[in-house]
Amino acid sequence: MADSFFGGGIGAADNDLLARERGTGASLDTRLESLALGNDGLGDQLDEDQDTFNDETFEADAGEIAGGEFDFFNNTARNQTRLAPAEQQQGHEMVGRADDATVARRRAARLQREAALARYDGMMSRRDKEHIVRIQVSQLLTDDPAADDFYSHMFRLSRGAAPSPQLAETASATLAASMAGRGRSGTQGAQGPQGSQGTQSSMARMQQQVQRIVNEARRRPKLAHVAAEGALGRISVNSARNPKQVIQVQRGGDSASTADARNPAAERRQTLRQIEAVYAAVLRLEQLLREQTRLPAAPEHAAVQQWAAAYAEARERAWAELGAAQPIMAAYPHPLARFLAVAKGKRVVPRLAHHLTADQTLALATTIIANFEALDVCRFGSFSLSAAARQRDETALFLHAVLPPALAFLADAPLQLVNGLLALFMERNNVAWVARTRPAQLFLAVVLRRSAALAPRAFAEEAFQAAELYSHLFGALRGHVASVFAPEPMGAQPGAADDAHAWQFLSALAASASVEQQHVLVAEARAKVLETVQLASRLPPETAAAHTANVNLFLNALGLDASQVTL
Repeated sequence: MADSFFGGGIGAADNDLLARERGTGASLDTRLESLALGNDGLGDQLDEDQDTFNDETFEADAGEIAGGEFDFFNNTARNQTRLAPAEQQQGHEMVGRADDATVARRRAARLQREAALARYDGMMSRRDKEHIVRIQVSQLLTDDPAADDFYSHMFRLSRGAAPSPQLAETASATLAASMAGRGRSGTQGAQGPQGSQGTQSSMARMQQQVQRIVNEARRRPKLAHVAAEGALGRISVNSARNPKQVIQVQRGGDSASTADARNPAAERRQTLRQIEAVYAAVLRLEQLLREQTRLPAAPEHAAVQQWAAAYAEARERAWAELGAAQPIMAAYPHPLARFLAVAKGKRVVPRLAHHLTADQTLALATTIIANFEALDVCRFGSFSLSAAARQRDETALFLHAVLPPALAFLADAPLQLVNGLLALFMERNNVAWVARTRPAQLFLAVVLRRSAALAPRAFAEEAFQAAELYSHLFGALRGHVASVFAPEPMGAQPGAADDAHAWQFLSALAASASVEQQHVLVAEARAKVLETVQLASRLPPETAAAHTANVNLFLNALGLDASQVTL
């Protein structure tokens, strides 16, 4: 605008007029008046209807222009304000919104910091703060902090050191020197006389309180226990001198502390050495049995007695290395459980069982029954059909090599002994968990069938005890009957041999059940019965017959048959 106005709007006549006025020294007011009145032809450049620029720019009349000095820059600013009011208002609104967002963000950040700091408000009382201040100030009142430090002083007293009589004098002299140095450095001039006196009095009071604390701690006896009226036993006193013991450290060569520390690698090496020792003893026993055929028939012969002594010695050595004679609560897992966790240890049991006495065989069976949970084949419960081959092989080896020779004596055992073994099993193991495993199912099936066979001919007291034990066993298994079957992976087809032990166990369980207990068994095993019957209907005849026979083991004990099941 200014370029178009001054560059193209002034003609030659205007230039002559300005030159004449400049040459004659005319005043600025006279030139402006002449321009405003239009005498110089400036207003004739545009038509009247198009000359809005001059009208908006120069709104003052000639009188106002002639009466005062024309301010070109202020008028230009006002004109710009009138020309673009909408754009300027929009710019102010954007700036205002930006300022509001910034203020809101800063306020939110400040409130967040205050909330984070407010979490710890009120955690320390005034007394706690004063106590901390006294401890800190007490160490600043002396050139030797170790001499007046409370904890250092109590540590020395606990070690039998003599108390320092110069404690109060040293603190007082240090306090006076500190106050004097503060006055010389201009603190008194900055705070005034009253502020300096208040600081000195407060420091003196703190020093006196610290001194009283130290003196009271000296006079207080060192007590480890107190006896309160009405309290049962003694109450331990915990303080800085007698802190609470978190760890009981036993000094010296105490065997009890070293016995609790387990070393799995060392235990496994020890177990392997025991297995090798048992094998050596078994080989010695078998060699002695082969030599027996060459001995004379007279029992009192010296060679026969020498052979009997060697045979008994080898048997006792094998029995000792087996670890079955150790107490049940001696260690966990039991040494016999660690022995049977190795496949080579399982294989030696049937070879050793032929040489054991009746008492040793009973002790072996009792130890196994009491530690069913600790056995490697029962520790993790039942396994699915997709379990590792090693786990399945270890279970099969245990079923064929360990349980038969260990439970062989049950064929001639009385009902009292059978009741004792069942009671021991329920007392020492989690029945609902262990009953999922095949070894436990086989053991329970043998014990329940033997108890059911002996109960009608036994004494009334023994028969009543057998019935009570069965009720306890059924109560422990109630609600978990379906879990005795191994879980099946998706899409897998179980074989008849996979569930044979479970069906045998349910058959033995149903043989001694009452009518109410039979209803519970049928309700919990109904889904598995229907599933097996449906599976048998889709299989070839020879495979279906094995599945049907397993179901009939359970149903025949209840007086039913698989042919009566409707699909």
